Amino acid sequence: MKINLLIKASLYASAATASIAAASPVLAQEAGETDDELIVVTGTRILAPNLESPVPVTSVLGDEFFESGSLSVGDMLNELPSLRSTYNLQNSTGSLGTGGLNLLDLRGLGTVRTLVLVNGRRHVGSDVLVNAASVDVNTMPNDLIERVDIVTGGSSAVYGSDAIAGVVNFILKDDFEGVQLRGQNGISKYGDAGSHYVSGLVGTNFAEGRGNIAFNVEWSHLDDFYAPDRPHTATLSSYIVQDTDDVGTPNGSDGVPDRLFFRDVRYGYYSDGGTYFDFDPNVGIIPYLFQPNGSLVRQTGERIDDPTFPVPLFIGGNGDNFRSGTQSGLRPRVDRINANLIAHFEVSPAFVPFVEAKYVRIKALNNNSGPFFVPAYGIESFSTDNPFLTPQAAAFIRQVEGIPDGQVGQFTMYRSMVDLGNREEDAKRETYRLVVGARGEISDNWRYEASVNYGEFKEANKILGNVNYQRYLLSSDAVRDPATGNIVCRASIDPSAAFPNPFATDGDYAAAQLAADVAACVPGNYFGVGNLSSAARQYVVQDTISRGKITDLVINAFVSGDTTGFLELPGGPVGVVFGAEYRRNTASYRQDPLIEAGQTFYNSIPTFSPPAFEVKELFGEIRLPILSGAPMADELTVNLAGRVADYDGSTGTVYAYNASLQYAPIPDIKLRANYSRAVRAPNLADLFTPLGTNFAGNFNDPCSEVFLAQGSTNRTANCRADGVPVGYDYLYESSLRYLSGGNTELREETSDSITIGAVFQPRFVPGLSVSVDYFDIQVDDVITSPSTQQIVDACYDASDLDNQFCSLFERQGPGIGPQGEIEGQIIEGSLRASLLNYAKLKVRGFDVSANYSRPLPSIDGRVNARLTYSHVLQNDDFLDPTDPGRADQLLLELNYPKDALNLSLGVETGPFTIGYQMRYIGKAVLNEYEDLFSKQGRDPENADYAEDRFYTDVFYHDIRFNWEVKPEFNFYLGVDNIGNRLPPQGLSGQGDGSGIYDVLGRYFYAGVKVNLADLGL
Repeated sequence: MKINLLIKASLYASAATASIAAASPVLAQEAGETDDELIVVTGTRILAPNLESPVPVTSVLGDEFFESGSLSVGDMLNELPSLRSTYNLQNSTGSLGTGGLNLLDLRGLGTVRTLVLVNGRRHVGSDVLVNAASVDVNTMPNDLIERVDIVTGGSSAVYGSDAIAGVVNFILKDDFEGVQLRGQNGISKYGDAGSHYVSGLVGTNFAEGRGNIAFNVEWSHLDDFYAPDRPHTATLSSYIVQDTDDVGTPNGSDGVPDRLFFRDVRYGYYSDGGTYFDFDPNVGIIPYLFQPNGSLVRQTGERIDDPTFPVPLFIGGNGDNFRSGTQSGLRPRVDRINANLIAHFEVSPAFVPFVEAKYVRIKALNNNSGPFFVPAYGIESFSTDNPFLTPQAAAFIRQVEGIPDGQVGQFTMYRSMVDLGNREEDAKRETYRLVVGARGEISDNWRYEASVNYGEFKEANKILGNVNYQRYLLSSDAVRDPATGNIVCRASIDPSAAFPNPFATDGDYAAAQLAADVAACVPGNYFGVGNLSSAARQYVVQDTISRGKITDLVINAFVSGDTTGFLELPGGPVGVVFGAEYRRNTASYRQDPLIEAGQTFYNSIPTFSPPAFEVKELFGEIRLPILSGAPMADELTVNLAGRVADYDGSTGTVYAYNASLQYAPIPDIKLRANYSRAVRAPNLADLFTPLGTNFAGNFNDPCSEVFLAQGSTNRTANCRADGVPVGYDYLYESSLRYLSGGNTELREETSDSITIGAVFQPRFVPGLSVSVDYFDIQVDDVITSPSTQQIVDACYDASDLDNQFCSLFERQGPGIGPQGEIEGQIIEGSLRASLLNYAKLKVRGFDVSANYSRPLPSIDGRVNARLTYSHVLQNDDFLDPTDPGRADQLLLELNYPKDALNLSLGVETGPFTIGYQMRYIGKAVLNEYEDLFSKQGRDPENADYAEDRFYTDVFYHDIRFNWEVKPEFNFYLGVDNIGNRLPPQGLSGQGDGSGIYDVLGRYFYAGVKVNLADLGL
């Protein structure tokens, strides 16, 4: 018998196959498989004839990734209803160093809980600090993909840790013959967002077909584009508070919408040239804007006052919205080179060595940090004797501040420092992977496979124009030298006036640098856009580079077979797999010395170089064919799997297991059920990330007078017991500095998942396959960090101060603190928010998949139709450390639609194929579900949150045309999003879950594929 470890797509129709596009033939109609061929499907390692996966599998054929203008495999997979767009390309800039990554997130349970495999084997991760073990699917070779299998639900018993939400398995072509060339280009209706792709694939059989070798290399480029390039983001649209509800108002609603929708919003707080505040008791704060000539003019536009914030907003006028130029990117620029080699050679049926090798280089440029802004830490101020101030501006400021002539005072300017640049991140990521192994027959019924899999990932993340904060403090404090009349830095003539960076984490480094920085200081004119000299800019900004590395070694061996000849059940022989695996993972990360020393506005993270992570595992599976071909029991099969893993460190020994049942009363109907216990061991980043500086925005001190009544009945007494004085009313204008990092005492996460479903393939409707599956996944002991707000609230809302949360921060006693803290204030940098095992996740719902194909002899063609639909019943997280049973609903919030659907239709006629795809995303609540609706019997918190309750549902429509000019030459073109549907109601398509929406707009693409004759070697 032939061993075929990669099941042909034709066998997947009854396993709930769903595709992205419609131009491919229905899988069940493909031929070429024989009944005695042994196959392996994703979800099990057992080989058997015509085996189907014991769990629901969604499969996407490789060619379908070119049935769209997107060149990103990940972006196309993220359009499937079971995946969330947590880290697609346009939404990859939410964390520092992640721009351009494309990570998969099944069921929205988190990228670290989706295991990505290549040919059933692990792949090295692509992000050292943020996502650790997650794989950037940009590293997958588009043209070498045979198909992608997606299994949702726990699969740790078969594949090991991280398969909490499921597995995405990339199956590569292993028998390609010939030469294939492909080129594709695309452009948006706005004339931007260009995409370019060139690929070459060469393969040949040799030694009379006993061996095959294939080599693939491809290059792609995606242009970046920015907020002004799209009408919905060129100006800022937002819901703004116009009404507030009194404390205690039922359902948080007085019947008047709290927020109204406004377009062309301009900020009154910050501006590109600098904002200075005047105050009129009859009006409130009045922003004045520094102009390019240095003068101050009053901000214009229709004033909109937000009663919850002291600074007004404006509609139109001369203010800024931080979306001009390249301040706000909508997609990073990505360049990718991907080279792959895959080969095998049958020395004998007992020994078939194989090799897989790859090298990928990805360069991504993005500006997710945006310009540096002041006051960055709430401490920067300017002096009224700054000679760069125009006489008009200086006189106005002295008048407002009440500073007499001849005296020097201080004032605050709020500015986005566009003159210093956007602090772009230029990331270079390299991935190396080598798999060497052998497989073969032990006997007619038993086989083995053994492999060594080594992967290495290296990243260099360069910040272009990072701001040296110490130098900025020196440069911004300019005076006129009384000896020469020249404008100089104040510290240049009075070194004692140098204001040291109070947030430097390395005092020795800062002290050593300060003298040199003073000596080299260049004064800067920061009042108005365009006034900063190139010399001052070069003094303040400098490129920094941080480097990281991951290595992953996996040694795996297993034996599979069946009991033919000595034990057969009524349904056939028992299938068996048993094996062992060893994994060793290392990681390291070193920030640029300037960042590590706390001299920039970026979070300072000490060098990360933890000990190696090692695990030893034993695993096994058994397939029990109870009945086959019996009356009302065409098939009855039980599958069992188990794995025991021994981890170094606090995790110790963990167990994963699953059981599944397949029952087909008649060939037309198959019922299936599966239970799985899966695990996710804490990774190196979870365990060992050193404590680094971070900043909590929108932090409210629960002991401040205004918030005392918003907690438990114990809050006031606990605040007083902790030394917070009566009348303490500190409010944070910017953010709270805190420390965050890993925890070496973390345990493994565990999940229990259940799937129950049915597959219908009625013989009276040839070509039709329908599957319906219910899924239920619960994840316990979730590794996460309580927020700074949760930590402090939990401390004071407890029965007393004797709890774990109160020990995580310190308050200032009588007197002034090290960072100017007043009595009772939390000391900056004292709060520690480390990872803990305390949360829970729960998701339930239904998946529906339907495929239909029918030949059309009258037009020498075929019609194909496919539908994939997901209806989610529950998606909750349980993140309250003081109330573990309190559910916060994600379902119906952004990125978590209740309903999502893909529909594909295609008609083939002769050499022509016309395809259509529709994608539907259900509506989403404007903010949090609990604002508008009751949860667990709790009343809505803010039922009149806004004039609109939902972001509207969205439909996308795509069309595609393919012309097979001749068998070796294909031409295709298409239009994605033909309705030019952009994100609804002011959403940018980035962050806050809005990455689920398309920001490209209508997109045109065209390509050619050329297949040349066999090489004939």
